Amino acid sequence: MVLGLGIVLVMLVRPLAVQATVGWEIGDMVLDFGLDLESGDEVVLVDKHEVGEPFFAELTWNLNSENCVVQIQESTGPDDTVTTKNVSDDGLLGGVVSHARFQQVEVVMVKAAEGKHCDIDPSQDEFLVIARESRAPVSVEEGVSPAPIGAVVVTFRATTFFMPKDVTVKAGEKVVWVYADGAQEPHSVTSGGCRVNDCSGGGKEFNSGLTVNKPGQRFEHVFKQPGIFPYHCDLHLGSMQGTVVVQDLQ
Repeated sequence: MVLGLGIVLVMLVRPLAVQATVGWEIGDMVLDFGLDLESGDEVVLVDKHEVGEPFFAELTWNLNSENCVVQIQESTGPDDTVTTKNVSDDGLLGGVVSHARFQQVEVVMVKAAEGKHCDIDPSQDEFLVIARESRAPVSVEEGVSPAPIGAVVVTFRATTFFMPKDVTVKAGEKVVWVYADGAQEPHSVTSGGCRVNDCSGGGKEFNSGLTVNKPGQRFEHVFKQPGIFPYHCDLHLGSMQGTVVVQDLQ
């Protein structure tokens, strides 16, 4: 990530029978490994006492929803009534990766469902990002947002990989890359194939630049024509290369 991100916390959470809190200064919280809770256990990730007041939170996550329940306590109404609710996907990312926003958050926590074991499994592309500021998409053309999302959303990982690196969509659909990386590394989504570490001449079809650098931030591109579109990260040529295959509608 680039300078100015603030403090990114990658938490290691052990099974706890009681709640535990961690400090959260201005920045973002990324959990991409280490969450490990037994049936009924819960962990408080951040609360208003750590922040100093009720806070805005944008959540982006991919967890086993049968095992892990993401919850918030939110103050609403003229009397600031505090209610606890399970966090559900608002559908912004087509359900491939879950997303939600809340304005007056008191507590963000994760709980293991009864009889279940809740953990984060990097091999299944699981992660949870809590951002203090709203993450607007970084788009390369007008009219991106109304286009339907393709079958797959690609996520960044702290291991500097596109996951999955090869995806297939239909003409007229968009691919959304979601930044879910606990490492302090910026990335790009740049069109063009590479010969080993030579990716010269890229960026003609699409190019995010080194702007994909905050947890939860997204880059979107609509693929209007059928074809095969290789792409890469300008800073991590050896490990971050992928391909989007765009099929004709017929």
